[in-house]
Amino acid sequence: MSLKQMQLKRAIIIVGKTDTEKKKKLLEFVSEGYIFKYANEYDIEDNYSIPIDTGIVIDDCHYKANVELIRKTILEYRGQVVLMADNQKDVSKKIFNLCKLKRATKKDTSLHEIAPRARPPYNYDIDTFSLVREYLTSTNREDIRTTLNISKPPDVQLLSWLAPNLHPNKLSFVDFHVGRKWSTEYFYDLLAYAHDGRMNRKMQMPKRRAYSQIPKICRKLKLKPSEVHLLKDLLKDEAFKEYAKSKLDNAECRILKLGEKKRKKKTDVIIPQSSLEQW
Repeated sequence: MSLKQMQLKRAIIIVGKTDTEKKKKLLEFVSEGYIFKYANEYDIEDNYSIPIDTGIVIDDCHYKANVELIRKTILEYRGQVVLMADNQKDVSKKIFNLCKLKRATKKDTSLHEIAPRARPPYNYDIDTFSLVREYLTSTNREDIRTTLNISKPPDVQLLSWLAPNLHPNKLSFVDFHVGRKWSTEYFYDLLAYAHDGRMNRKMQMPKRRAYSQIPKICRKLKLKPSEVHLLKDLLKDEAFKEYAKSKLDNAECRILKLGEKKRKKKTDVIIPQSSLEQW
C-alpha cells in the first residue's frame, strides 16, 4: 500500500454533541455494511480477517474506551476506521493522536421534528465533581435522585464534598440516622431532597487534613514511630542535634526548631581528606 493510500485510509475521529449529524457524517467515509461497536465494549482482536472495504465504526470513545484493542485496530486494520465522541478532552491521547479530526457542528433536527417535546439525553453515570455541582445547582431533584441511585457514589466521600457547601442541619439527619443504618436507596432519596438546588455562590472544594511530619522524621533518625515521645528528650543532647541536622532537610529542621542548615558556597575551601591510596 502506497503512502498516499495509507493517508486516505487513516483513522478518523468525529467529535460532536449527541444532537449533531455525526451518523450522517460517518457515511461519507464508510459504506452501509460497516461493523459498529461501542468503545467500552470493543472486543475485536483479529483485525487482519476483516475485509478492507467493510469499515469499522467505534462510538462513545469518550466513555471508558478499551484503549489497547482500539489502538491495535487502528494500527493493524487496512480499511477505514471511524471513531465518534461527544467531546475531545475525554478521548484517550493514545487513540486521538492516531486519528484525523473531523467536527460535526450541524444539528440533527430529525428527532425534534418527530418528538418536539422530547428532553435531550442526560448522562446519569458521572464523576463526583460533576455530581456535586449538579446536586447544588439543579432544581430538578428527581433527576438528582436518579443520578445518585445509578452512580452510587461512596456515602462518606459524597458527604465530605457537600459539607463545606451546605448548612449542617440539611445533612445531619441523613448522615447520623440514615447512613449505614437504613437501605442505600433510601439514603440517596432523602439526600436528593435535602437541598432545593438553589445555590448561586461558588462551590467550595473539600480540604485535605494536614498530616504530622514527626513520624517521618523519626524514621529518618532511626527511631520507631512509636518512639515519638523520646524525640523531645534526645534533642536536649547537642551531639544528637548535630546528627539530626545532618539527616534532615531544612523544612524538617524548622519543625524541630533546630535552625537553618548552613549552605555551602562556591567560595568555601574544600579540605581534601587523606585516604589509604596516598600511602
